[in-house]
Amino acid sequence: MSVESGSELALSILTAAESAHAFSAFLPSYFTIRTFAVDGPPEVVQQKLKNLRSGYIPATIYGLGLGGLVSYIAKSPLPLVFSGITVAIMIALYEQAIPKLVDSG
Repeated sequence: MSVESGSELALSILTAAESAHAFSAFLPSYFTIRTFAVDGPPEVVQQKLKNLRSGYIPATIYGLGLGGLVSYIAKSPLPLVFSGITVAIMIALYEQAIPKLVDSG
């Protein structure tokens, strides 16, 4: 591995980590979702889920925007690819956190 490719890999890993951190800035924790998403009548629960999912938008924009910016500066597609994979994993994890018997709407 050359120094240049090592730097690209390091930047990509850091970008992926920061993309994951964006989700914690815009969304509640996994524990909070599992514990409190089921509180209240069905229409309240559905509104909570809508509010939760609306947080995906700014977190995704931030993560992909950062990945694109770092890719542009580094002249490498790797940071954007790593960021995109991280965003997809984070959305899948948040969706998995929603109790399935609640998410019927």
